[in-house]
Amino acid sequence: MAQIFIFLALLLLAEFYLIGQIMDEWGVLPTLLTLVLTGMVGGRLVKREGINTARTLAIKLQEGTPVGLELVEGMLLLFAGFLFIFPGFISDVLALLLLLPLRRWLAVVVARALHGNQARYPSAKAGETIIEGEAIREAETTQPPLLSLPPTGNKFP
Repeated sequence: MAQIFIFLALLLLAEFYLIGQIMDEWGVLPTLLTLVLTGMVGGRLVKREGINTARTLAIKLQEGTPVGLELVEGMLLLFAGFLFIFPGFISDVLALLLLLPLRRWLAVVVARALHGNQARYPSAKAGETIIEGEAIREAETTQPPLLSLPPTGNKFP
């Protein structure tokens, strides 16, 4: 968590430096108008992409197909919206990158990273013993799980 705050603090410093450099080149009013305009346009783009992702999520939920990637894409869109609100040009460029089809590839990478970081066992307290076991289901359902990772390989959906 501390790394996120350090990253945001460094990003904010870089943003202020870049804004100052652009203000020296363009002037104060054009720079501020550009920042406001990118925030407004970016907000609309995030809203449009968010609605499309929510629509896809609803359709997949109705069909009973896995929705893990759509949830991660929604999280990335939320982060893009935050970056558009964050003052500056660097954050706007990063947010625009999250609105491109690159977002689907990044969602796969994030989903795999999150899946790989899950602990195998809950943390045991001192003196406790974890006993492995096996469970056998008597009746398997034919419905696929709602949350699953995409297949491994070089192709992305």
